[in-house]
Amino acid sequence: MLRNQFTIVSAALAVLAGSASALAQHDGHKAPAQPKQHDHQPGHADKPADTAKAPERAGDPYPFDTCPISGEKLGSMGEPFVKMYEGREVRFCCDGCPPRFEKDLAASTAKLDEKIVKDQAPLYPLKTSLVTDKDLPAKPYEFVYGNRLVRLGAEAEKAEFSKDPKRYMAVLDKAVVAEQGKNYPLTRCPVSGEAYGGEMGEPVDLVYAGRLIRVCCKSCKKDIEKNPAKFIAIADAARKGEHPPGQDASKPHRHK
Repeated sequence: MLRNQFTIVSAALAVLAGSASALAQHDGHKAPAQPKQHDHQPGHADKPADTAKAPERAGDPYPFDTCPISGEKLGSMGEPFVKMYEGREVRFCCDGCPPRFEKDLAASTAKLDEKIVKDQAPLYPLKTSLVTDKDLPAKPYEFVYGNRLVRLGAEAEKAEFSKDPKRYMAVLDKAVVAEQGKNYPLTRCPVSGEAYGGEMGEPVDLVYAGRLIRVCCKSCKKDIEKNPAKFIAIADAARKGEHPPGQDASKPHRHK
């Protein structure tokens, strides 16, 4: 009888051990696969993070080709790491740089603002306040909105600007197009290599970092968004009469 009881207990322990082993295998192999399957089903209510909207960008993408912390070329360490700060886009060389940027966010932002003002000031198209349309003083109030330089007559005008920044930035963009479109140096789309006014119809005017970038069609915008610094450099070189870097007009892309 004792032998029978021992046999029963041994069998029970074996079953429990097998269940534990199966559970361990399930946790180790099958569990990680579940989120992947779930991620492709955005309708599930128990995963609100899947359906959460990404922060909306205010203004322009980050305009430079270097990391604001390390100074490394973006892309030299893989895909740039992108973060939003109150809608403002900043791109880093890796995910280790944002914590350093955020350690003193005010100082880091001020340093970036200073660089943007210096870069865009020579191309600023208006001599009047963006808000009041009155002549700017000798020393206008300057600030950066969405990686773009904005000039006002006084700091007090900023409150009015903040009520509808998209409206005022559209006015600024229109002024850039009017000023730089007079003698636009490129005859082909910097993205596709297509000649302006060809089979794609009238070109599309875009503004990035205070520069007019004329493209053959709206679909080219997504290419500029991926690497704005590249196309800003092309526009700058063309304006100076230099050969635009990285532009290969012999390889036009296909439009669908």
